[in-house]
Amino acid sequence: MKKIVVVASLAYSLVNFRGALLRKLVAEGYEVVACAPDQDQAIIDRLAEWNIRFIKIRMDRTGKNPLYDVATLTALIAVFGRERPDAVLAYTQKPIIYSGIASRLFRDIDFYAMISGLGHAFSDGETGGGGALRRLVSILFREALRDARCVFVFNSDDAGELRSRHILSHQPVLQVPGSGVDIAHFPHEPVAQAPFRFVMIARLMRDKGLEEFVAAARRVSSRWPAATFQIIGPLDPNPTGVTRAEIARWEQEGLVDYLGETRDVRPFLKNSTVFVLPTYYREGLPRSILEAMATGRAVITTDMPGCRNAVVDGVTGILVPPRDADALAQAMLRFQDDPDLAHRMGEAARTRAENVYDVDRVNDMLVQAIETHGRGKSRGSRWRHALDQVVAGTALIAALPLMLAVGAAVRTSLGSPVFFKQQRAGRDGKPFTLRKFRTMREAFDRTGQPLPDADRLTPTGRFLRRTRLDEMPQLLAIVRGDMALVGPRPLLPATVQSLGEAGRIRGEVRPGLTGWAQINGNTLLSDSEKVALDRWYIANRSLKLDLTIIWRTLGTLMFGERVRNDMIERAYAGATNRSG
Repeated sequence: MKKIVVVASLAYSLVNFRGALLRKLVAEGYEVVACAPDQDQAIIDRLAEWNIRFIKIRMDRTGKNPLYDVATLTALIAVFGRERPDAVLAYTQKPIIYSGIASRLFRDIDFYAMISGLGHAFSDGETGGGGALRRLVSILFREALRDARCVFVFNSDDAGELRSRHILSHQPVLQVPGSGVDIAHFPHEPVAQAPFRFVMIARLMRDKGLEEFVAAARRVSSRWPAATFQIIGPLDPNPTGVTRAEIARWEQEGLVDYLGETRDVRPFLKNSTVFVLPTYYREGLPRSILEAMATGRAVITTDMPGCRNAVVDGVTGILVPPRDADALAQAMLRFQDDPDLAHRMGEAARTRAENVYDVDRVNDMLVQAIETHGRGKSRGSRWRHALDQVVAGTALIAALPLMLAVGAAVRTSLGSPVFFKQQRAGRDGKPFTLRKFRTMREAFDRTGQPLPDADRLTPTGRFLRRTRLDEMPQLLAIVRGDMALVGPRPLLPATVQSLGEAGRIRGEVRPGLTGWAQINGNTLLSDSEKVALDRWYIANRSLKLDLTIIWRTLGTLMFGERVRNDMIERAYAGATNRSG
């Protein structure tokens, strides 16, 4: 049975936000272990009903004390080491950062990150450290996501931001329609004619637009005394959190009613007329908006990443500029001018929720992605990789005297540097630095262009290439996990990208020190023949085939390269059958 650890920053979110996904994973045959820092017995009992184990971990969700964060990282390393999961799925900032870093210590764990929003650090006008906080979080995200098997984002703006900051580069990215919404759990409710209620459900933070909501309520009340304004949500320790005293002052002014915190928003949505979320926080795709849409409520929200993905302006709701209380008030007053507007938009919102944001559809996408991007890591392949590392490590130690001698010969004939270094594409396109002993001298023509390889190849280099001794430093890449003993030879990232689907297929396995193409012609083959042979190997790889390739590599070294046309024809036939 496959095992997956899901890491959250709040226990209740495991049930309220990810419950359907966790149940889906269990139904698909996963053993699911859930982790969070708070121990809510009701949540633990509910998870147990779903056959999900809960582990409490140490984490300060909003704190900035590095000692607490080190403790979080240590706790996650301990959990992963003890549980030895096949996969880890983390969501929200700290779980992603520290789960991603911890999982990198275990090469047999597939790490998946769900970016449900970039949060406070990436919000415009951030406080408490300014750009320094954003730079620090970017560095941590970059390290955490470096080996991610797939990164799930809720909107294209977040993906673009992560790429522009070089947090994402080679990692597969899948945009999903948020967390989805259970349209059966949130049934369509008719809109009440009176009283007219504008309802805001959110954590009580300024960058959720609380102050703009109150300011808009003040403006609207003067023209529409019958309208009421309700706020539901928990106090939040974030730097932008508002205090209970501030809320009390708003209530004393008669502007809003604060109804407290709840874990079931359905009664409040049922009694609402229009849902409002004037956020300028970097949302992913607000779950509260989806729940309001499923209930059949028009939505007023900001033209911000995530929010604008959910709402079709003028159809399912109204988009307003962020931090603009006047625009928000004008949007609210449109419902006074057009009494049927809330009903029309609410009907359209429900339809959109059913067609786009159904949680079952979203979870199918997520589970399929986890299966697809993790499919190369069976237990058998892990043992093969471990065997590769042991063999390569042993060979590296045994070959050390020879490598020192080769290094000295290269230094004598070519000077420094001794090694040729170049970025190559590894598994899943992840770049790594390939090292070889240098075999060519630096030589240029009159225009400054390098001379052809044949003119730059030295006698020492020619010998090293013929005997493959120049490849010996790649044993270290095998030990590090960047390469395997057997696999397609590593290509330049640009070359892999130009191959399209064939390049993606090559990336399903680690590149090898030797491979099927290398024993069936190697330098005598065309590029298309090499690709066909590589694809045939990936489709038919086994320990027996790997041992055959290693044995025949020795023969190639002794007797030279020879084209095997029968193997090339078989490879092309296999590719045709798979594409057909």
